[in-house]
Amino acid sequence: MFETILVPTDGSDHAKKAVILASDIAGKYEARLVLLHVTPEGPLSEGVRRMAQVENIAPRPAGGAPLSPEGKFPASTVFGAAAESEEQTQQVLQFLAENILTDAKRVARDRGVQEVSSTVADGDPAEQILQHAEKEGANLIVMGSRGLSDLKGLLMGSVSHKVSQLSPCSCVTVK
Repeated sequence: MFETILVPTDGSDHAKKAVILASDIAGKYEARLVLLHVTPEGPLSEGVRRMAQVENIAPRPAGGAPLSPEGKFPASTVFGAAAESEEQTQQVLQFLAENILTDAKRVARDRGVQEVSSTVADGDPAEQILQHAEKEGANLIVMGSRGLSDLKGLLMGSVSHKVSQLSPCSCVTVK
């Protein structure tokens, strides 16, 4: 019934539940699972900032010195008094994306999914999800009902609502 399932994930609680549900479905139907993380454009939203602080993530210092033994830097290097640079923002977003997708892959494999791929895209989340659904030939999109977007995202309309309205395939929204 399902051959390819697309799961957009931003690491939010709803997205984590979507990864679990999609992994269970993919395992049952022996479907390919495609994980997608879309990095937002512009400055870091409060939700992303909170996640970076919780994860204790910060970018490499100037000069590209290696990560600390724990693989992370204190969040104060990102969220200190000085405004973050574009390079710092991109490093934080890339590090978060890698962590989110690594965790999602582990969940999928633990639930018996044989074929898992992941990708990171930049831009408008709804547009990227729809483009990747078409590109990957997804028969199903499983996504969280709310992500890490800020109030602006809520006022502009939710990503899950846009995707469910515009998607050519079935969509499951997880709370």
